[in-house]
Amino acid sequence: MQVITDYRLLTDEILIKLLKADDQPALKEIYNRYWKSLFLSALQKVRSREVAEELVENLLISLWNKREMASIQHLPCYLQAGIKYQVINYLQSKIIREKNYRQAMKNQEALEDKTSETMLLIHELSLAIEKATRKLPEKTQLVFRLSRFENKSVKEISAFLDISEKAVEYHITQSLRIMRLQLKEFILVSMLICFCCPAGFF
Repeated sequence: MQVITDYRLLTDEILIKLLKADDQPALKEIYNRYWKSLFLSALQKVRSREVAEELVENLLISLWNKREMASIQHLPCYLQAGIKYQVINYLQSKIIREKNYRQAMKNQEALEDKTSETMLLIHELSLAIEKATRKLPEKTQLVFRLSRFENKSVKEISAFLDISEKAVEYHITQSLRIMRLQLKEFILVSMLICFCCPAGFF
């Protein structure tokens, strides 16, 4: 078998035959022969040297992977068509990535706006609750704080304050009635954001 010493002297037709016979130097010669024209074609569309180089490399890898089944009549035309599809696929992927990124940013901004608004409402509600709590009678206020802020049970409050459980229940009922009156303008807000507030405020 004759050893090929200079692939640059071979025609495209012979290079294609060698390529189909798994001859890697043939692929290298095709690359050397056509990379510049392919690179310039890609660069004109993608405006990035790095991306253009990557697309040319992808095309040559694809050519090697499909060498056995590829139907190549005219190598330059085949390669130019190949780089065209590489560019199209890249631009389509870029458009999808940018669209997804913009949507993600919009979702993030909407979430941040929603969170800021919710936190402001919670802050205002907390201030209103504290203001209303201070208006309760001293004993009622203490029972309310132990019940709603420290989550103590009626039995625990009864033992802690040395009063009957009935008295504790009375103070809790009174405090809730007064708080509802004091905070009637915030009731709807509290219903909307109650999942963010300490359980059992109202």
